[in-house]
Amino acid sequence: MKPVKLLLKNCMNIGSEDAAEDSAFIFSLIESCKLNDITPQGYLKHLFECILHGKDCDKKALLPCFYKPEC
Repeated sequence: MKPVKLLLKNCMNIGSEDAAEDSAFIFSLIESCKLNDITPQGYLKHLFECILHGKDCDKKALLPCFYKPEC
């Protein structure tokens, strides 16, 4: 409960509704990674590489629950 309260206090001055939606999306991705025992840094790196390089990936395969980290 403590991290939720700290996040609430840190997000009080987020700026706009669009910025709040964007930050909620990023927080959701990071928490999904933690629930699936994936390092958020590795997942986000893979996600951004797929997006930036325009790889033809199924959008469903880009979700954290379907991500398979390289060993």
